[in-house]
Amino acid sequence: MALIDFKCKECGHEFFEIVNSDDKVLCPKCKSENVERIYKGKFYGKGSCSGGCSTCSGCH
Repeated sequence: MALIDFKCKECGHEFFEIVNSDDKVLCPKCKSENVERIYKGKFYGKGSCSGGCSTCSGCH
C-alpha cells in the first residue's frame, strides 16, 4: 500500500489516499472517478538515506 496525492479533474480538490495498485480512487468531495496522481516531491533528500534501498539514485 502507498500514500498517494491526487487531484480531481472535475472539482479541483487535492487529497491523498492510501491505495493498492488495483484500488479505484474517488474524489472525497464530489465522488468523481476522474482523478489524477500528483507528485509533490521526494520524501528523502541527500544525506537522509539509511542506505538500505536498491532503487535510490541520488543519495549515495
